[in-house]
Amino acid sequence: MSLKKKVQELKRDLILEEASKLFQNEGYENMKVAELASNVGVSVGSIYTIFGSKENLYNNYILNQIDYYLEILENKIKDVNDPYKKLQILTNIKFQAFTSHKNVLHIGVNHPLFYINTYNFTDEDDVMMHVYRFISENIMESLREKVNTSKTSMEMTLLYDSISTAMVKHWVIVNDDLMQKSDELVESFLLLVKNR
Repeated sequence: MSLKKKVQELKRDLILEEASKLFQNEGYENMKVAELASNVGVSVGSIYTIFGSKENLYNNYILNQIDYYLEILENKIKDVNDPYKKLQILTNIKFQAFTSHKNVLHIGVNHPLFYINTYNFTDEDDVMMHVYRFISENIMESLREKVNTSKTSMEMTLLYDSISTAMVKHWVIVNDDLMQKSDELVESFLLLVKNR
């Protein structure tokens, strides 16, 4: 890799690191690209050259957060054999991620189509497909055997994602305690997949 490419990557990482702080503190709507540029010491034009738009910058932030929480999940379940416990760990990590980033994620809940361009379900290298495959293979497959369901592990993963995302949307709307809903999510999910 050339020196110029390394410098560009470092600049990109620095911008993304600072953008992460601003998104978390200010939220998407209130985060100003001009403030980001000033904090990092680059021009606004440089940010748009690297990321193309504020939305793409935000998508990159979200993808980094997904990678971060996936790494946490991998570490927490690696020595756990009980699939129910793995599901509970997944739920707690997912809900914790949302509760600790409510400012940032509020726009995604209010504008569900906002994330469509982030997910490319036909691309095997897409980050969400990687997450879904990981959950399917490392949690849902063993759970599938325990609950004796006819659903595939990927069907279970996508069903879990739908239910948990619906609970997150409800939490944003009514502002209740999402972490208290963890057991309810697991129980509801298991009822839907058992013997089907």
